[in-house]
Amino acid sequence: MPRPPRISLSGLVYHIINRGNNRQAVFKEEEDFDTYLKTISKFKEKYSFKLYGYCLMNNHTHLIIEPAKPNTLSKIIQSITLSHIRLYHAKYKSSGHLWQGRFKNPIIQTDEYLLQCLKYIELNPVRARIVSRPQDYRWSSYCFHAFGKDDDKMLDKDPAYLSLAATDKSRQEAYQAFMEQQQDENLAERMRKSIAGDPILGSDSFIDSLRERLSLARPRPRGRPRKR
Repeated sequence: MPRPPRISLSGLVYHIINRGNNRQAVFKEEEDFDTYLKTISKFKEKYSFKLYGYCLMNNHTHLIIEPAKPNTLSKIIQSITLSHIRLYHAKYKSSGHLWQGRFKNPIIQTDEYLLQCLKYIELNPVRARIVSRPQDYRWSSYCFHAFGKDDDKMLDKDPAYLSLAATDKSRQEAYQAFMEQQQDENLAERMRKSIAGDPILGSDSFIDSLRERLSLARPRPRGRPRKR
């Protein structure tokens, strides 16, 4: 049975998790990470999506994206992934599957849940013991949120981040303080479940209203209704 098409609606924020095939490395050298970021920037210009956060690990990626138009999420990720595959195979003279078959894209409520998702992905290199501080890892959005650094000029400020304070400096200081707080274990567990496959990360009321909205957006099967 063919998989149902992904439905992406405007005004929703998605946490995209894409893993290497069999968890293999998709970035072998530092240059590969930089090339991937340039690829994101290229397709961000084409599709005009908002990028609120990211973390690139050697065998998987996290992106937090808000598409500008409905039903463009798959095109965005496929474009980035296929471009990366071509560049990777050309560089390493390799072939075959590089990424796993299907990326995950849980929807995130744009308030405390989005901030907690940013914290979770930006602390990934610390949990993996690659670095001791998030600011020491080059390939995440932490330095943008905590210090205002955005060398590639491709990140956007999400509503939850903007609500932290009125000025850039105060906001950055508030974000640093937020990142130093221990993450709520219940929220962290819900985050892990969303990464594992739960389609929505948010409050119960947000989940209920969104499920109704998504069910209305799904195409109805053709033909006569089934007899009861």
